[in-house]
Amino acid sequence: MGAEARVAIAEDLVLDFSGLFTGEPPEKQAPESPVEPFLGAGEYKTLTEPQKPVDGLTEGLEGQQAKKLYLDAQREREDHQRSLEAYRAYQENTKRSEQLQSEILKGIKAGEDVYSLFLKAAKAISLMTSNSVFYSQIEDDTRSIYGRGLNYKPPLQKELQEAQTRLQRLTEAEKRETETDSRERIKRAIEAHKRTIAELVTMIEQPAESGA
Repeated sequence: MGAEARVAIAEDLVLDFSGLFTGEPPEKQAPESPVEPFLGAGEYKTLTEPQKPVDGLTEGLEGQQAKKLYLDAQREREDHQRSLEAYRAYQENTKRSEQLQSEILKGIKAGEDVYSLFLKAAKAISLMTSNSVFYSQIEDDTRSIYGRGLNYKPPLQKELQEAQTRLQRLTEAEKRETETDSRERIKRAIEAHKRTIAELVTMIEQPAESGA
């Protein structure tokens, strides 16, 4: 069998066919890629590799850092906006205070009433210190004590002017208002202002006390 399996083609060329007639199966070579196990019913192979725990932890930390950076940037913008608003208010208060100081100097030279100059000075201080309560308290106290209490004319005259201005605005509002209840409330406010104006006029017409 072995001799028949060898065929001489030439002196230096012999073909060996012994492997075809031995009856032994040729050795199987391992496949280039490993054989994948069969999946059971309802199971599907995923095409993506499972995420490693370290990779998930890294992504979580990156997300937290990004969120922290965003919140820090947002707080910084809000702080910057508040600073800008505070600076604008400071500039406006400074400008108004300087105007009041100029009015005070001019008013003194023109013989303006001291009460009016005093309120302007209090207003300038209130603006420069950003303390609106300071001016409101001074205005209310001088009106009550020096005006109604001591019958000092300038505070009474200022209160009269303000009451007359409010009365005019209420009268205009009454003409525009169409709702019945609102008109009634406005009418009551108008009557109250008329009584206040009459009271102030009476006090102003009274002779000033000595030393006032």
